[in-house]
Amino acid sequence: MFLKTCIEIFLLCVSCVSYAQMGTQERVVFYNTENLFDTRNDTLTADDDFTPWGKQHWNRERYTRKLLNISKVLNGLGAGKFPLLIGLSEVENRNVVSDLVNKTVLADGNYGIVHTDSPDTRGIDVALLYRKDSFRLLHNAFFPVHLKSGETTRDILYCEGILAPNDTLHVFVCHFPSMRGGEAKSEWKRVKAASVVRQKVDSIQDIHPRAMILILGDLNGRANTSAQKTLKTRNPESGTIESENFYNTGYYLLGKNYGSYRYKGEWQTLDHIIVSGNLLNGEAGLQVSRRMGIYDADFLLEEERGTFGVRPKPTYRGPHYIGGYSDHLPVFIDLKK
Repeated sequence: MFLKTCIEIFLLCVSCVSYAQMGTQERVVFYNTENLFDTRNDTLTADDDFTPWGKQHWNRERYTRKLLNISKVLNGLGAGKFPLLIGLSEVENRNVVSDLVNKTVLADGNYGIVHTDSPDTRGIDVALLYRKDSFRLLHNAFFPVHLKSGETTRDILYCEGILAPNDTLHVFVCHFPSMRGGEAKSEWKRVKAASVVRQKVDSIQDIHPRAMILILGDLNGRANTSAQKTLKTRNPESGTIESENFYNTGYYLLGKNYGSYRYKGEWQTLDHIIVSGNLLNGEAGLQVSRRMGIYDADFLLEEERGTFGVRPKPTYRGPHYIGGYSDHLPVFIDLKK
C-alpha cells in the first residue's frame, strides 16, 4: 500500500506543478469536519452527547482544540494562501462556524459565511466559507431534501458569486444521507438528494447554458453509485469533455487503495468535487485540473492496527477521545484564472 500510495501522490503532485505554471490559481476545498459542535445543549436537536455532561464529555477545552485543529488543516491546505472557497459539513450551527473563522488563524483570511440550520436530527449542517477579498456573494439559498415522514437530512446549500474580476460561479455544498441501515437499502435517500441538486443545476443551465458550476460534498458514496448517475457525472479522463456535462474530479480514485475516508481497513472516496465541463475544457473564464487532490499530511493520519496501513486521525473513535482532526480527509481543486 505504501509504495502504491507514494506513486499516486507523486503523479498528483506532477499534475499540480504543471497546472500551477499555467497562471494564478485559487484553491477550493471541501472538508467533513466530523462533529464540530459547541458545548451548549440545543433542545431542538439530538446533540446531548456533545455537552460537558454528555457521553462524549464535550467541554470547552476539547471544543477549542477542535477549532484549532480544523483551522490548522485549512490553513495548511492553502499552501501559503488561504483557500478561496471552503465547503464544510458536520458543523452544528453558525456560532461554531463563526468561531472557526474569527477565533483561529483563519481570522486573517477575512472569510464570509453562508449557513443556515438544517432539519437534520443530529443537528449537523453544511456551510460555505468564502474569502471576501476575491469572491463577492450575490445570492444564496438552501434546498430541502424530502425523505419519508419523520426522516430528515441536511439541506443543499447553493450560492452564486463573482470571482474577481468578473467570473460568475455557482456553488453547491452537500452532505447526502448516510449509509446507516446498509448501503443498498439507503441508496434511495442519496438518489433523492442528488435529484434535488440535479434539478437545480438544470434550472441554472436553462437560463445560463455556459454557467460555471461546482458541486462540493460528502456524498456518502463512490463515484459510480446510483446517486452519481442521478447527478449525471462522468469520468473527466474518458472521452471528450463537453461544456454542459458534469465531471467527477475524484473518478480516478475508483478502485485505488487511497481515498478521503477509511472504513474497516478499506479506503473509499466519499468526498467529491464535481465540475461543469466548461471548467475543464478551457471554454470558461476559469479552468480546473481533471483530478482533485486529497490533503493527507502526516499529522492528519494515525496507524491502523492490524492492517499495516494508516487512517485519518479522528476526534473520537467510538466513545474514546483521540483529540485528532476528523475521520475524513479534505479534498481540493485549484481554479486557474
